[in-house]
Amino acid sequence: MIRSALRVAAAIDRVSAGLARVVRWGLLLNALLIAGNAFLRKLFSVAWPALFDLQWHFFAAAVLLMAAYTLQRDEHVRVDVLAGPFGARGMAWVDLLGIVLVLIPLCVVVAAVTLPPFWHALVSGETRAGRESVSSLPAWIIKSFIPAGFILLALQGVAEAIRCVAALTGVAERPLHRRCGFEGAHDEH
Repeated sequence: MIRSALRVAAAIDRVSAGLARVVRWGLLLNALLIAGNAFLRKLFSVAWPALFDLQWHFFAAAVLLMAAYTLQRDEHVRVDVLAGPFGARGMAWVDLLGIVLVLIPLCVVVAAVTLPPFWHALVSGETRAGRESVSSLPAWIIKSFIPAGFILLALQGVAEAIRCVAALTGVAERPLHRRCGFEGAHDEH
């Protein structure tokens, strides 16, 4: 059963890594967009609100959609003071409890709270035009990144929890960067 679950975890990893490859190109496009906006504004005194708003869309996509990959690579913020005294097995317990008691419930709550505003924006045709923006970009685009990012993060949390259980039951070791704590976090990269 755990070996089947590890295959599910590997599939989730592939989704997170594949999405990360797409999002990194979005970061390049955002850098070009920012440079283009600055160029147009400074040299030609031309500014399009939709292009400025699009910069925030790219940024939101990068932050929210890369969170799962960050967790997968063990590059997230963690409390490594607990890792040293407990060793690899204790770290697996700390990670498992953190994932099950904090990460996944938080992700579920945030996704549940942000799905209705996304859905409302989608069906109503809401745009970003308002107090903070005069852009006519559809609001559902940026509002979709919040639930999508937290759903992906929860899925990656499930994958990491599976690895913790596999390590605790002796079925498989956790990847090296997860077993070494802070000091060995970058040895594998």
